[in-house]
Formats: sequence, C-alpha cells, structure tokens
Amino acid sequence: MKILSTLILATSLVGSQALASGCSDMAAFKTKVTNFLETANLTSDTKAKINTLSTECKNMHDLGMEVKEIDSCKEVLNLVKVY
Repeated sequence: MKILSTLILATSLVGSQALASGCSDMAAFKTKVTNFLETANLTSDTKAKINTLSTECKNMHDLGMEVKEIDSCKEVLNLVKVY
C-alpha cells in the first residue's frame, strides 16, 4: 500500500511539473507582449493584429499545445522582435 501511494504521489508531482512548465512559457509570452504594447509606438492596426494573434495563441495553449509550437505565438514574437 505504501508503494502504491508513493507511486501515485510521484506520478502526480511529475505531471504537475510538466503542466507548470507550459504555464510559465505562456506567462513569459504574455509579459513580453504586454510590455511591448505598453512601450512601443504602434498603429492601431498593428496593435489589433497583435491582440488577435495573442488571443489565438492563448486559445491554442488552453487546448494543450506548447507556445513554441503555435504559429500565432511565433508570429506575435516575430512582430515583437521587429519593432
């Protein structure tokens, strides 16, 4: 019984670490985009495009995809680099 309890606890800890790493990637993405939008002098069209792509990125991440694999996330990060 102790071995089973230990195995269940270890499995849940490993699983929570995997989920947490994805959350930190999304948090870093949001922070980078928010800071960029606050400091950059952008047209309203560019801001709207970034916001739309960021929303798509968040929705795909909520479905379980990683930030680095989502095209809309990549596109936003490329826009942030350009400016």
